[in-house]
Amino acid sequence: MNEPVVLKGFGKGIAVILDSSCDFETICDHFKQKVINGKNFFSGYEIPIQFIGRKLNSYELQKLIEIMKTFGGVHDIIFPWDEISFHNLISTSEERVENIKEEKLNAKVHKGTLRSGQVITSESDLIIIGDVNPGAEVISKNNIIVLGALRGIAHAGISGNKNAVVFALEMDPVQIRIANIIARAPDEENKREKSVAEIAYIENDTIVVKPVTQF
Repeated sequence: MNEPVVLKGFGKGIAVILDSSCDFETICDHFKQKVINGKNFFSGYEIPIQFIGRKLNSYELQKLIEIMKTFGGVHDIIFPWDEISFHNLISTSEERVENIKEEKLNAKVHKGTLRSGQVITSESDLIIIGDVNPGAEVISKNNIIVLGALRGIAHAGISGNKNAVVFALEMDPVQIRIANIIARAPDEENKREKSVAEIAYIENDTIVVKPVTQF
């Protein structure tokens, strides 16, 4: 059975991964316990937060916010992206959303950090809940979503799908490939400080990496 609620840090914010197969009451109970256990971390912060994996209506969203404020001591909550559904988080392009929206999702999910030498492949979308460390490789026919740090190699759209994307809460790969297009990591002196999740996609036969807020 999947864990109903998983918390992952990104930059200065938190991604809350909700199991879509659980009823909302179970989600609330587990989320409340997570918040209570992490109260010292949450307390007093203005927190960018993203709810992922389950579509929330306005009542459900407000209920989770109340839990954060009541049991976590959070004063202000920021939503760094306009949409709260998982697939709109990784793409606001109508063309790409059609390929990966929730009701059509056929994804392979791996929970845990990938270490050097490990390779994970998928015939559909690939979701990694954890980090991809240097020397590790993730390969997918469609999209790659890393709910953690991407520091290894990612190859999306291996069958030639140029609409595929690579999304990571922390984007610092050795190399990204989408279809037959390759992009390598910038030199150390050209690296910039990153505080938001980023997404890589093909534009004019070049891989572009942007903060998800600008996509």
